[in-house]
Amino acid sequence: MTDTSQFYDQADRWLRRMLELNPVWATEAGDHRWDGCLADRSVAALENENQETKDALAAFEKMTRTEFDIDTEIDHTLMVQILKSLVRRHETVRQHHRDPTYYIDEVTTGVFLLIMKEFAPLKDRLAAALERSRATPRVLDQGMANLIAKEVPAVWAEVALEQARQAASLFTELLPKLAADAAPDIEEDLRLAGETVAGSFEKYSHFLETEVLPNAKGDFAIGRELFDEMLRENHMVDYDSDELLDTGWRLIRETEGLMSELARGIDPVKPVAEILDMTKADHPTAEGLLQAYEEAMQAARQYVIDHDIAGIPGNETLRIIETPVYLRPILPYAAYMPPGIFEERQDGLFLVTSVDSGATAEAQEEKLRGHNFAKLPITALHEAYPGHHLQLVWANRGKSVPRRLGIMLSTLFIEGWAFYCEELMEKLGYIDSPIQRLARLKDQLWRAVRIVIDVSLHTRGMSVKEAVDLLVERCRLEPTNALAEVRRYTAHPTQPQTYLMGKLALLDLVEEYRKRKPDIALREMHDAILACGSLPPSLMRRVLL
Repeated sequence: MTDTSQFYDQADRWLRRMLELNPVWATEAGDHRWDGCLADRSVAALENENQETKDALAAFEKMTRTEFDIDTEIDHTLMVQILKSLVRRHETVRQHHRDPTYYIDEVTTGVFLLIMKEFAPLKDRLAAALERSRATPRVLDQGMANLIAKEVPAVWAEVALEQARQAASLFTELLPKLAADAAPDIEEDLRLAGETVAGSFEKYSHFLETEVLPNAKGDFAIGRELFDEMLRENHMVDYDSDELLDTGWRLIRETEGLMSELARGIDPVKPVAEILDMTKADHPTAEGLLQAYEEAMQAARQYVIDHDIAGIPGNETLRIIETPVYLRPILPYAAYMPPGIFEERQDGLFLVTSVDSGATAEAQEEKLRGHNFAKLPITALHEAYPGHHLQLVWANRGKSVPRRLGIMLSTLFIEGWAFYCEELMEKLGYIDSPIQRLARLKDQLWRAVRIVIDVSLHTRGMSVKEAVDLLVERCRLEPTNALAEVRRYTAHPTQPQTYLMGKLALLDLVEEYRKRKPDIALREMHDAILACGSLPPSLMRRVLL
């Protein structure tokens, strides 16, 4: 028989070991003992890590759980499923052999986190960045040794080549510039290290261009069997890819019907597409883009407070920054980086993809049209308040380590919550103009199309071009932004479906919860939901009901 303390002690030991082996993850989590290190990405090291994960999984699965209460039982389920997903990623997806961005992410994220997360004086963080800069050539060399060109999907090689060509500026320009004021004693060291890193990225880019891309014959599609397995194991849902695809098309038709009805009230003559295209012309200037998001974010936060929608913990902050150049090929609009699960100060980052000053006037206008004022407030509330930032700050308050790790398993509740908040804020009057409501439905249509593309890319043979065309034709996305979206979908099977499917699961949960407690206040209900952490809705249902 396993008692509760034994389970939690073992979970803590496994996590601490994984943080030691993955220093960038440790920095992200808020454990700063290895801030100057990068992971060993040699095949031998990765195989050893996978074996440690399998050993931990076997130990958890052998536990006798008769004495576990409901919370411990749920935490145990989380740990088992998280470890299974890690083993699956290594042994079945095999990203260390197939994804060139795996190595780019290690080095760029490792430095980016040190720059942007203000957990220590900048001088100390730059000193850690110097050590990670010096370790970067090793990681990129390991990537070149590990990648099997014929198994790399061409679309992943293309993304990696774009990122590799842009990443060096993080080391050659930004780090020395920051050091000039904050750490002049290591400015020259950073400059020299940056030159070495630039050479390594040039070498890596050449490798991708001449050896990987010409031979990249791998298939990004994971196939129906693995896709359905991930639906069951990661997201803990009872639908398979066939049912999911049917649901996606049904939601597309329903949402298009709602959009047509609303559009007739705006202009009885113009079609929906024309009305939406007209709204795109009303957008911030390139120079005022971040300020526009800042104002929208603050307005949404105040609305949450004024209307008692959910509690806002006192230790949180959220900063809006420009999306780093190397991430722009896969983040066309905006994204969110949560605070670490161990960070005392919960400082989130709201990334906004701004305009490339070197792009043509036409390309700049196309990018800005995606940040139009009809859509911008919806994006702000989705990413910030009461969306991702608020939810993940709550999740990081979880009493147990496993509960704080829910984000590793499934985004079904995480994305579902943020999308639920869009409709919630409309019902409460925050999104009040017909044009904004139409823009909100357009985003819902986009999420419905994501479901169809997610299933079709990975189980039905859909090509990248066909997926891009579907987003452009059905959702009116700009082609460059649609391509960035689809590239991301190819690398993250079952994640794109979590937005709308997660929202629907949450709406069902809220309806049932209100039936049980018909007099409950909105904030009390939302706080109870948020206090569960980032659980898949099926597990959250066990906690709440």
